[in-house]
Amino acid sequence: MMRNSKSMIYGSFIILQCMFWGLGNPVAKIGMETISPFYCLALRFLVAFIICYGLFRKKIKTQVNKNNFKDAVVISIFNAAAFIFSTLALIYSSATIAGFLMALAVIFTPFMAYIVLGRKLKKRTLIFVGLVVLGLYFLCGSQGGFRFGIGELLALLSSISYAATITYSSKHVTNIGPEVLSTIQSGVAAVICFVFAFFLEDGQVLSQVGITGWFAVVYLALGCTVIAYLLQNVALKHLSAVFVSLPLCSEPIFTAIFSFFLLGERLTLSGIFGAALIMASIVLASLFNGE
Repeated sequence: MMRNSKSMIYGSFIILQCMFWGLGNPVAKIGMETISPFYCLALRFLVAFIICYGLFRKKIKTQVNKNNFKDAVVISIFNAAAFIFSTLALIYSSATIAGFLMALAVIFTPFMAYIVLGRKLKKRTLIFVGLVVLGLYFLCGSQGGFRFGIGELLALLSSISYAATITYSSKHVTNIGPEVLSTIQSGVAAVICFVFAFFLEDGQVLSQVGITGWFAVVYLALGCTVIAYLLQNVALKHLSAVFVSLPLCSEPIFTAIFSFFLLGERLTLSGIFGAALIMASIVLASLFNGE
């Protein structure tokens, strides 16, 4: 009973994280009408790093050493890759197909956990994973035809990168600490995204950024990075990577809800069914401790 209670509590941290990310998607879409994608990412992570460092600099000084810093950088590179691949995927693919493929981290995480952590694949967990993927298909991937091009490949690489992020975070977060890991993740991502922005985008566009663009940067930095990273890393300290990957699939649901109010986008009946199936799977996984 105690383990089920713990799963519910820390699983709710991931649901809350997905609420922040779900709102962040339409906010980013609105904001990027006046700011280019990679400078938006770079500024988002830079602001998040400054906030995290200001809040946790004492812990960073006392807890960081050569070994755990190396582990944190590896996690951060996977994390940055997930965001970069997802940004590029949305340029070259439809949001519907890309959203479905990027959410497939839930499929890759159990296999990553088996390879990296030696965690046995449980039939019960795989059943929940299958139900979540089915729900994701109805929610995001059931409209129109399917083709596999560069955009779809990038979306798939994003989901693989994110599966690696949560798997390695699960392995090392106890030694590094959630606050320190969140800070290093933000800093490394900022550096990498600034490099991409420098080579792929014109820096002069920053002088033309409107109020919605700066609002997007601030919200993405505070809500979708500082708070979301802390929620995720605290949860990963207490739950397995496989279990955490299940409630992460609720992000498209919150994206659909907030997009309805901010962008006027509507869910189809199949989308509503998919959302219900995902939430039911998450609740069942928590109740029956699908770790």
